[in-house]
Amino acid sequence: MFMEEISRDNITIRNRNIVEPSTLIHLVFLLISTGLLYISMKLNYGIIGEFGSSIFLSLTITYCSAAYIFTTTIGRKVMTIEDKGIGIFTLEYWILSLKALIPIFILCMINILIINYFFERDQIDYFMSGLFIVMSIGQGLSLVVGCFQYYENKDINSNSHTSNHYVYIRMLVILLIFLPLIWWFGYGAKNASDQSMNINFIWFIFTILICVVTFTMDKYTSNMRHELGFKGAKGDRFMFLMIFMALWHLMSAWRRNPVLAISADNLMFLEEAVLMIITILLAVSALVKNGKKRGWSIFQGNSSLFWGIAFGYAYAGSISSLTILSAKFTESSLLQTTALGHLLTSLVILMIIPYTIRKMGVMEEE
Repeated sequence: MFMEEISRDNITIRNRNIVEPSTLIHLVFLLISTGLLYISMKLNYGIIGEFGSSIFLSLTITYCSAAYIFTTTIGRKVMTIEDKGIGIFTLEYWILSLKALIPIFILCMINILIINYFFERDQIDYFMSGLFIVMSIGQGLSLVVGCFQYYENKDINSNSHTSNHYVYIRMLVILLIFLPLIWWFGYGAKNASDQSMNINFIWFIFTILICVVTFTMDKYTSNMRHELGFKGAKGDRFMFLMIFMALWHLMSAWRRNPVLAISADNLMFLEEAVLMIITILLAVSALVKNGKKRGWSIFQGNSSLFWGIAFGYAYAGSISSLTILSAKFTESSLLQTTALGHLLTSLVILMIIPYTIRKMGVMEEE
């Protein structure tokens, strides 16, 4: 429902920046290339596997450069597809798409040569691995800022519901949302009675954790939301959505526990891709709004999409580099690496919920 509302309220952002045929190829290229690069690095396959971190870093720099180049007439001409309404489900469209990727390939190759000329391979690996913490924090910030800006423009005029009655109702709703998710992701849509006592105990603890986190955050921010006056209900909805997002990331970290998962499955890869797209969508939305407010053309229109894609490459590259690097010293794998990232993102969201609600109050006073 939330994503549907984003699509309605930000129709320009959605159509012009994410799935517009003229730039869709860049998002498709992001999803395909990140998967292939990770697999090549994991298998240490050829030059691509050996210099995977360099490629991720160069693609990040390339799309940051593309955001600036796109503000020029020549940039828009060479980096977009003049599809002329032929539709994306035609061979002609995808042939034309190669044209938009050619300057990206050229810039990427130049950046790879420059990066590897000035830095050693190990230095690049450590740098990209270190970015993991920064990108995980950035993902949490992007989710909060994007959702904050979404609710900022919503016309919601009623007081906050902070009584214990509503606190327990919200906690029950969150619990009812996550129980099917636990059954699906945690038990593989199988009968819980068929699982071992350890697995049932682990998910029972997580269920308790859901209630504790929801109740604690609701009560902690109750006075802040009450002080919003007739905008208090807006604070209620924002808090509820942020708690859901934080718990989703917490559940993603929880189910990567070695007791619950031995290796990453296809559903986990799909989840990472979906979360990355949501993060890019919200980051693009935030960049577009701030760009218009400050008059910065480099953060407006399709340029913001390139910034979002650059974030995607940096995040995926940091995960891949840290996973491969840590595997040399420990038994760590993609599971443990992404678990740490999800946990950090969840903590960031929970930590800045109170500050963001206070920010709502300040903006109302202004």
